[in-house]
Amino acid sequence: MKKIFLLFGLMILVCVAFSQSKSGKYFVFLNNNPNHPEMLEKEVDAIQAKHMDYMDSLAKEMIVLASGPFHGAGSFQVLVASSLEDAQKIADSDPAIKANLLKSEVYPLEVNIGGICPVGDDYEMIEYQFIRYVPLKDKIAEESKKKIEKLTKRHVSYLKANFYKRRLIASGDFGSDNGGFLVAFKTDDIELDKFIKYDPMIRSELYDVDIRILWIAKGTFCVRMKN
Repeated sequence: MKKIFLLFGLMILVCVAFSQSKSGKYFVFLNNNPNHPEMLEKEVDAIQAKHMDYMDSLAKEMIVLASGPFHGAGSFQVLVASSLEDAQKIADSDPAIKANLLKSEVYPLEVNIGGICPVGDDYEMIEYQFIRYVPLKDKIAEESKKKIEKLTKRHVSYLKANFYKRRLIASGDFGSDNGGFLVAFKTDDIELDKFIKYDPMIRSELYDVDIRILWIAKGTFCVRMKN
């Protein structure tokens, strides 16, 4: 069966700029469902076509502002909705979700660095490093909301202070106990690991990281630096 991430090979959409506020903006991870039903290749192709039609309709309505696949599996999207429940409904109405080929994670989004910018019809594809900050739920549950908020502020300050030196592009939060993400130009793994090691979120031992390669239209995150 074709790898599920091929569903997203053509998913890069024209983006629109938005203010750096979590109000009305949601970040969606579309992940492979390891328990998906067995399907023939032609069945997967049919679902892929329906998925693309759905994505096109959301783009035309300016509900989906940006999207792109991760190497290996899965993808992300940023969408506009009136509430978290509405955002979840939009994500789960995707034919690939309804067919149980994919599973969704939906979070409120607040962008701290960068943003989402228009790329137009003539764009260049580029690979970025995508770092997801994954909360260790058991440890997070033992901490106060005030401490988590303070830690988040220290984390954002750390990223802003290292923006140019570490070739960072964009970052955002998913809420006080849901972690967040960081996008950066591709760099040496040892250098990246050292940088992440001293991030206040990681030093707190309340979060872990999941590092992937993101394939997306250049300029999506309002990049002003030369690659």
